[in-house]
Amino acid sequence: MERVSLRQAFHGEAGAAHDETTTGERGPDQVIIQIKRGKLELRVPNTMPDNEVLRKENMDDFMQLTLELEDGSELIVVMEATTDLVDTRLIPAPERARESQG
Repeated sequence: MERVSLRQAFHGEAGAAHDETTTGERGPDQVIIQIKRGKLELRVPNTMPDNEVLRKENMDDFMQLTLELEDGSELIVVMEATTDLVDTRLIPAPERARESQG
């Protein structure tokens, strides 16, 4: 995991140092978490050739990402246009280990 203050990463804005000392807040951090492996699921018409599957229209209609994170946790992100659904679920590494044993 890599973490950096956005204000430091972009060298702040004019007056940022003054604002930080007067408000006591330094702003949000950017966190980068490595992906070990994952998969992308799309829903496409059964007549669509494989070479046309990775099109923006298909990704905009329905997309599910299943990502194994660097700590062994699994993140599932589902985006579905017809219902305006955006859903995320995190399965912690210990829970995933229990599921694979049972």
